Amino acid sequence: MADNLASFKVFCAGGLNTSRDVLSQGETTPGSAIRLVNYEPAVTGGYRRISGYSNDYGTVTGTGSVLGVCVANGINDGILACRRPSAGNNYLHYWNDATDAWVAVTTSGSPTMVGVTKVRFTRLNWGTSKIVLTDGINPAATYNGTTYTQITDANAPTDPKYSAVFQNHLFLAGDPADSYNLYFSAPYAETNFDPAAGAGVINVGFPIVQIKPFRDALYIFGTNNIKKLIGNSIANFVLENVTDNLGCLASDSVIEIGGDLLFLSQDGVRPVSGTDRIGDVNLETVSKDIQSVFTDVVFDVDLEALNAVVIRQKSQFRYFFASDDVGIIGGFRQTQGGIGLEFGQLVGIAVTSADSGYIGQSEYVIHGAADGKVYRQERGNSFGGIDIFSLYQTPYYHMEDPEQRKIFYELATYMRSEGDNTVVLSVKYDYEDFNTLNPTNYNLITTGTAAYYNEAIYDSTAIYDGNPSPVVRSNIAGSGFAVSFRYVTNGQDASHSIQGLVVTFGVGDRR
Repeated sequence: MADNLASFKVFCAGGLNTSRDVLSQGETTPGSAIRLVNYEPAVTGGYRRISGYSNDYGTVTGTGSVLGVCVANGINDGILACRRPSAGNNYLHYWNDATDAWVAVTTSGSPTMVGVTKVRFTRLNWGTSKIVLTDGINPAATYNGTTYTQITDANAPTDPKYSAVFQNHLFLAGDPADSYNLYFSAPYAETNFDPAAGAGVINVGFPIVQIKPFRDALYIFGTNNIKKLIGNSIANFVLENVTDNLGCLASDSVIEIGGDLLFLSQDGVRPVSGTDRIGDVNLETVSKDIQSVFTDVVFDVDLEALNAVVIRQKSQFRYFFASDDVGIIGGFRQTQGGIGLEFGQLVGIAVTSADSGYIGQSEYVIHGAADGKVYRQERGNSFGGIDIFSLYQTPYYHMEDPEQRKIFYELATYMRSEGDNTVVLSVKYDYEDFNTLNPTNYNLITTGTAAYYNEAIYDSTAIYDGNPSPVVRSNIAGSGFAVSFRYVTNGQDASHSIQGLVVTFGVGDRR
């Protein structure tokens, strides 16, 4: 029995880290996680079990998976989707809020969805809101909420995969038969590719796998190259080299978030700013903490099936991989040293297309699935009626002395509940050595959540004057040289955040 008790305090921050050794991680980054599944960096602190998604938009007419979705404020009611038609050519649909049904858009030019695996959207507004659609099989097309128009100018690419709006030109690229060329339209004229009107084409020197505008440049990605286009017209467009040593491995991994452009490269997630600034020496990467996850998961799947979505209100992005329903979540958090990017893993969300954007003042995060349905994320407490599994495991804590045995008495878990919750707590000693006895699991139970002025509804599930950050104390048993705590849920309870924990222990013998 220990004569003196001590406390070990942990603030939950840092995200998933699978690249540190077991001794230093528990000592230098105790708030990180060695396992983090379906938890996100919480805007209120700690790790929050992610919200669910619901089938708000039914099933798109047609057959097969949803090939593309788009949130486009100002076009119909703002939600669009593509699916291969059972008959005919009308693959584009918009959601009608009044009838709660999908409406097919009459498409010109007899487009075919045979061979199409993904339809990509780009928003355009030069006085009228429009979207640009590309799929690598058909000519690019525009839709303004009324009329679908194919871009069939003789100087335009016939089957582009990618589009971007930059300096009042529409850029098209990725035609399978013309992969090296970057095409741009005349100014403010997305269907006009006549050189006499200010349109043109640039050979970038490598097959293009994505194009994205960022600040005052258009970035052109290859699998082993990156270049950028600067200038504002055919008169002064200049192509500059960024790097010849790496590139983008997944076309739809390129996203703008946190004041930067991120993309999935050969060794993880990289920012354009770091790549551009440093050149081709000691290039910056922002995903070293989960390097093994990218090695074990990301590079074993079809990267062309990757879909990315940004949740702007949370400064968060999500990468979804079609196989095995797995994904990566990344979120920015304010730290003492500035802004840090934290990662976790996603499980149980099967996505074939995804997008996000604002309609009015509300952010919509949507995804399509293989069954033809379109779901809205950040809704409810289930994955379309299926339980949400979540897991957070702390590093192993040795309290500064890995060779001193400790006797553990109590764990105080600081939680923020959004409703009734039951979280299963497991205590793991000595790196799960089979010779060390671990206690049985404990249940952490919270009831209700706080009610806030002008938000609470009488007799609702919110409890007036409740505590939004309760401390759940557990008397724990056992001893060991190091200890880790694992929090698990699998159900449809309301979300919760694990914000911190305090371990009470005494010092025992030394081996």
